[in-house]
Amino acid sequence: MKRMELVYEGLKDLYDGMGITTNEVAAQLELSRANVSSDLNQLVAQGMARKECGKPVLYHPVIKMTELEQFVLKNPSLKMIVNQAQAAILYPPNGLNMLFYGETGVGKSMFVSYIYDYAKTVKRKSGEYPFIRFNCADYANNPQLLMGQLFGVTKNAYTGAEEERRGLIEKADGGILFLDEIHRLPPEGQEMLFTFIDYGTYNRLGETARERSATVQLIAATTEAPNSALLQTFQRRIPMVLKIPSLAERTLEERAGLVSLFLQAEANRLNEPIKITQNSLRALISYHCPSNIGQLKSDIQLCCAKAYADFLLNGQQDIRIHSPELASHILNGLYQEPDKRIIWQKMKTTVGRYVLFQPDKELDNEGASDQKNIYKLLNEKTDEVKSGKLSYEELVKIVEENYLSFYREESDGRSIKNLKSVFSEPLYETCIQTIQLAEQLLNRKLNEKIQASLAIHLLNTYDRIRRGDPVTIHPDSLEIETKYPEYIMIAKECLLYLNCSLDINIPDEEAVFLAMFFIYNSDEGPEKSKQVQVIVLAHGASTATSMTTFVNRLLNVEQGAWGINMDLEESPSAMLKRLKQLLIESKTTADLLFLVDMGSLNNIGHEIEKELGNHCATIGLVSTSHVLEATRKAVLGISLDEIYQSTLQVNEYAQTVETSVCHSAWDDKKEAVILTFCVTGEGTAVTMKNILENKLAINTEEVKIIPVTLLHNESATNYLFAMQKKYTILCIVSSLPIKTSITQFQLYDLFQSEALSQIQEIVDIDSTYRNIGQTLKEELSEIDSNEIVTDIKSILPHLEKKLQRQFHKRTIFGAIFHICCLVDGLKKGGRGNDFPDQAAYEEQFPWEHLVIREAVQSIEEKYAVTISAGEISYMVSLFITYPQAALG
Repeated sequence: MKRMELVYEGLKDLYDGMGITTNEVAAQLELSRANVSSDLNQLVAQGMARKECGKPVLYHPVIKMTELEQFVLKNPSLKMIVNQAQAAILYPPNGLNMLFYGETGVGKSMFVSYIYDYAKTVKRKSGEYPFIRFNCADYANNPQLLMGQLFGVTKNAYTGAEEERRGLIEKADGGILFLDEIHRLPPEGQEMLFTFIDYGTYNRLGETARERSATVQLIAATTEAPNSALLQTFQRRIPMVLKIPSLAERTLEERAGLVSLFLQAEANRLNEPIKITQNSLRALISYHCPSNIGQLKSDIQLCCAKAYADFLLNGQQDIRIHSPELASHILNGLYQEPDKRIIWQKMKTTVGRYVLFQPDKELDNEGASDQKNIYKLLNEKTDEVKSGKLSYEELVKIVEENYLSFYREESDGRSIKNLKSVFSEPLYETCIQTIQLAEQLLNRKLNEKIQASLAIHLLNTYDRIRRGDPVTIHPDSLEIETKYPEYIMIAKECLLYLNCSLDINIPDEEAVFLAMFFIYNSDEGPEKSKQVQVIVLAHGASTATSMTTFVNRLLNVEQGAWGINMDLEESPSAMLKRLKQLLIESKTTADLLFLVDMGSLNNIGHEIEKELGNHCATIGLVSTSHVLEATRKAVLGISLDEIYQSTLQVNEYAQTVETSVCHSAWDDKKEAVILTFCVTGEGTAVTMKNILENKLAINTEEVKIIPVTLLHNESATNYLFAMQKKYTILCIVSSLPIKTSITQFQLYDLFQSEALSQIQEIVDIDSTYRNIGQTLKEELSEIDSNEIVTDIKSILPHLEKKLQRQFHKRTIFGAIFHICCLVDGLKKGGRGNDFPDQAAYEEQFPWEHLVIREAVQSIEEKYAVTISAGEISYMVSLFITYPQAALG
């Protein structure tokens, strides 16, 4: 160790918080005073010590804190969590596995990175200490590939495995494996880790003996409650479970420190001083921030971006943020009245009414590499504003579009309040007051979905009028005015209030569109009849209940449809007996609509009607589209006959499409689209498109979002039929419900994370299906992966039609993967696998064997292979054992 390093260590050892003299250090180290004095002054020059002038001169060591120590200093409420995490890192011999959970935006990933840096410091002074991050969501729908990804693959483990491949466990040996979004890890994926967690041993895919070992500490993170998201057996293997508190649970001092940190970061990024009024700071420190630290940072960036736009355009000397320019949801923080003394202790220099943040290039330039550099964008747009090509309002809108979507991303609220942050305060308040006026005149409440849709419609109407767009005339205006004069009168009263409040002139023709919302929310739609109970009967462990659970949740009803699962071995007579007992116990007198999956159940309605007296109807080949259509109508109180005819149209519609059953959803030859429908005038469809683009991760080269304005609700069916000839329609989003069998969401759903997750899943599944050929490219050596995948896809419609089943996505992916590897193996000289008790199985399912044998003949001929009887049985097992599609 060099002498200066020795002096520095001596200074730290002696330091008592009051300062140390040169003589004390020299005596402790037994060195000459002159040499120690010289070294201490060099330490001061290098920033490693601080000199306090006086008699005697005192020296203070400058001890650089680790990022984790700095984190605790700024976030004292997390000290206990940090201590527990440190204990888990240090626990002998190799640390304890940990799980962090908390809301989106609380900083779980950042916390894990600090823990890793700490572990690297205390456990490994030198050498490699790997940190491997694995996002479990990437393999949520691909459990077949998960094992190879985690544990590696041995050569010839399967067809196409030409070389050894290391897994993540092996790569993380001696370090940390971070399992992010672990709630997306399927149960079978969790079970794969059991043996490794228990014994530290594993084997690669294709190995028969457990010959490998690794020392890996697992750290996981989730936004879900562990008890609801993970297997109990998996939870027991993670002894350290730590909850990261939300921003609302943190202290006011911490919140003030974060505001100061983010404002300082923006000053650094701009290299310009930022002045912010004390009221603005009060608001930022106090307002409700449901999306936690991520939202706080985004909101502060938006404030700075707007102020920067003023700075560029008006030639101001500095960037200034004033409270009147803050978004309304931030301004509400002024009414929280936090303790001012706490705030000012955490802030920088105060200059009159402003708090000043000077750029400090020695600090981390946080966010400088952010892909969405709004300041660069503003610089580019400034000239356009000055030349008149772009208005100031348009510039501000560009800024808002870059940030406003973030904190609505995880919003799961269920009221019109979700829209508050999207629009300006005056417009929002006027819309609320207009809705309240309508409710007063109607003498009833509008439901929340109607409120949200109506608000969007009013705001888009306001924009159209301000732009001077031509007035739209509803084609059925005369009929609506004649049939619903009271609603037209109420709508005109609302328009009068809007015109006075906003100083605009909305024409009376708009009243018809407004009245449609009141009519839809009334009891004057279809005449309500005797209650209808929808009952789904399907073979499989969870086929029926999966469909009904999905539909009931989608429609937000508890018992909209009943699901009854039927074991493959259960006879129709046993099912009839079980069903009859259920109906007797429920004491239902409702009409019954049975949606069944196979012909053997088609007579069940007739039997129930004969024995129990309930009026019954039955529809076969059930899919989720049937269940959704039937349940939606049943909840509205529509008669059994009308529901039956409407649900039958799902079948008729499917038969008119060139590809059958799943092929509007699985035809990868057509471009994939999401349609946003507005049936109440222009504007809303475009708004829904913008919301989807902001909230979803969509590759625009694979999926387009097309806004559609229709003035006839009845014309939607014809429009969709024409669109399906050209496009694969993944789903539709509409301001009001329309008649269709395609998966449908309403405008209101776009402000709920559950519905957005469902839309994202639909997009992700379509993308996986379209790209599966490319995914398998490295696995197949004898055949072209894209070509054979296309060939396999071409036989799926035939199989579904013959087997009268709609295949689940897992079945389709599994079948493609299996057949590809099988043909590739046969081309290499393999013969396929024998099926246990094959003759008996073929006797049990003769029709299915015949259908599949016929379907694969084209593949056998093209690739010059012969698929054995055993492999045909494996395909039969795959197609009839896996559950049918949960999404119609």
